[in-house]
Amino acid sequence: MDAQNRGGRRAAGFTLVEMLVALFIFGMIATASVVLLRQSVEAEARSAVRLEEMGDLRRFSAIMAQDMTLMLPRPSRDALGGDRVALMTGDGLLLGFSRQIPQIDPQPGSSSLQRIEWALEGGQLTRAVAAKADGAKTGAPVAILEGVESATLRFRDKQGVWQTDWRPQRTDELPIAIELTLAQRDNPSQALTLEFLVAGGGG
Repeated sequence: MDAQNRGGRRAAGFTLVEMLVALFIFGMIATASVVLLRQSVEAEARSAVRLEEMGDLRRFSAIMAQDMTLMLPRPSRDALGGDRVALMTGDGLLLGFSRQIPQIDPQPGSSSLQRIEWALEGGQLTRAVAAKADGAKTGAPVAILEGVESATLRFRDKQGVWQTDWRPQRTDELPIAIELTLAQRDNPSQALTLEFLVAGGGG
C-alpha cells in the first residue's frame, strides 16, 4: 500500500530537474517575447518619425508650390524705399518675391500683394511674410521644414537653360522654373530635389 502511494505521488508531481527545465524554457520564451516587443515598439517609433517627416515635407512642398503659382513678375520696394528686383536670392535669403493672393472680403487698407521671403536658418527652412509688397517690414519667420543641412537652387530661364545664379536682365523678370535641392542633416549624402513651375515666369 505504501509503495503504491509513493508511486502515485511520483506520477502526479514534478521532479526538480523537470521544474528547472520548465523554468528555463519559460525564461527563454519570456526573453524572446520582450525582445520582439521592444523591436516592434522601436520599429513603430521609427515609422512614426518617418511618417511625420514625410508629412512635413509634403506640407513644405505644397506651400512652396503655391508661392510659385502666385509669384508676380513685379519689382518691389523695401521698408526704406530701396528698389528690389522681382526675384531676389543671396545674402542670407533663399528666395524673396512678391505674390498676389485672392481677397474674398477685402478690408479697408488691406492689400492683395504680399512679400514672401524664404531662408535657411539653423537647419530650418523658414518663411516670412510682409503684409504689403512695398514699404512694409517682413514679419517674423516661421519654421516650415526642419533638419535641413543645405539648400541649393537652380533657375530655368525662358530659353530653357538652367542657371545656378539668377541674374535677370530686367527687374521684372522671373524664371520659368525653380529647382531646389535639399540635403538633410540625418542623411546628407541622399539629397532631395524638387522642381517648381513659376506661373509668372512665362511672360
